[in-house]
Amino acid sequence: MRATVLESVRPIINDLRHVEIDAGRVQQFCEERPARAAGMPDWKLDFAYPWDNEGAADFFLLFNCINFAFWAKGNGVKWRVEYKGKEYDGAYGLMAALTRALDEGMPLLEGAFLGEISDELLGHILRGRGELVLFSERAAILREVGRGLAENYGGRFRNLLRAAQGSASAVAGLLVTRFPSFNDACIREGREIKFYKRAQLAPAMIYQRFGGRGPGAFSDIDDLTVFADYKLPQMLRRLDVLRYREGLAAKVDSRTPLPPCSEEEIEIRACTIWACEMIQECYATRGERVNAVTLDPLLWLLSHEKSPDERPYHLTETIYY
Repeated sequence: MRATVLESVRPIINDLRHVEIDAGRVQQFCEERPARAAGMPDWKLDFAYPWDNEGAADFFLLFNCINFAFWAKGNGVKWRVEYKGKEYDGAYGLMAALTRALDEGMPLLEGAFLGEISDELLGHILRGRGELVLFSERAAILREVGRGLAENYGGRFRNLLRAAQGSASAVAGLLVTRFPSFNDACIREGREIKFYKRAQLAPAMIYQRFGGRGPGAFSDIDDLTVFADYKLPQMLRRLDVLRYREGLAAKVDSRTPLPPCSEEEIEIRACTIWACEMIQECYATRGERVNAVTLDPLLWLLSHEKSPDERPYHLTETIYY
């Protein structure tokens, strides 16, 4: 999987027009943050399937079906969910909403249920404050996935996981080939540029939750790239690892949406993946091992820390991240 993604983005990196990668800042990042700082989250949170059983694998596959676009449009209120007296937004809000629904007895982990889910019922499951963009698309994705699970995997995510036979890349590949909503790719100048953000993140989170054991015992966990979204490039830009040229910087900083698969959006995502590969290689030259499953959450969590140097993340209305 990793080689496939890197080879597809290489032509973009070789002809950048809107984004630059600063190799010196990559080196500085590695020097300032020892590899041990890149710990691995276990996602054992009281709002993220708190039960200690195999269902957690199903949960994180379900979660990544609709894990995208948590920003608010215009001056709208960012969507947030209340669960057990606390409020959560973004990806954490989605985890909380799904866990809340399971608490309420909804069989969210069964393909037959997902395949017939209505917009109205999903609205109840995801009820909260503010606007959740691309809501109808999320409902359609759950129906697509539910019907695919019923037709091919006995109605359960865990059977797809077993079909992958302990390979994270195979999990990602099955998601991409079986469910069109996971096929995160763009066409540029006749070439397919593959990112596969959610498809790769799903096995990564299962690996993290189970500590590389049981359902998360993937022998090829290093064969994933980082998961190119809108928070990672925001963090890499704050670190000056990524630099946006004037035209792109003006659009991002003014929160002007970038069209999906536009030249500028493709470059941001391609450079995010490439810069993180450079960071991993930099650590390797220092005798330290970091892979996407540890580096990505380090950057993602850093991006949630407020900073006086913070600038907006790019906005693209897409189901892929």
